[in-house]
Amino acid sequence: MIPILKELAEKSRWSTECFEGQLHLSGRVLSPIEAQAAGIASKTLMSKMMTAMTPQTDADEKTKEEKILAKIESLTPEDLLTFGSMQDRIICQVVDKASQDGEAWEKLLLCVNESQQNPLRNVLWVGVLSQDDKNLIFEKAMLSVKEASEKLENFPE
Repeated sequence: MIPILKELAEKSRWSTECFEGQLHLSGRVLSPIEAQAAGIASKTLMSKMMTAMTPQTDADEKTKEEKILAKIESLTPEDLLTFGSMQDRIICQVVDKASQDGEAWEKLLLCVNESQQNPLRNVLWVGVLSQDDKNLIFEKAMLSVKEASEKLENFPE
C-alpha cells in the first residue's frame, strides 16, 4: 500500500516556471472540497472556460480557429471577470514557495490586493503574473485534483 500512498502524495504538489523562466513557483493542488468552496462548483462557467482553454486537435487550422472563436464569443464579460477573480483566489491559495533556480525554495505568499504586496516579506501581488502563467498554475492545481480523484476511486479496499 505504501507505493500508492507515495504516488498520491507526490501528485499533491506541483512546480512550474513563471515570468519567462526567471522564477519557479511551487504549490499544492486543491482538494475537491476546497475547489467547491472556492466557487468552482459553477459548472457552467468552468465548462465554458476549460473548453475555451483546451486546445483543439483538428487537422484543419481554419476549422480549429473558428471553433475557438465561437467558444470565446459565447463568454460574457461577467463570465471573464468572475473567472479571473476566482482564478486569482485559487492561485493565492495554492502557491506557497518560490525559487530562482528550482533548487533552493523560499516561502512565498501571493495576495489578491496590490496594497498588500511586500517583497521584503516575500509577499507578491497575484496581479504581476501574466495571464499565461496564471492559466498554467490554475491548470496544474485543477488537473492534479482530477488525477488524484481518479486514483482514489480505483484505490483497493
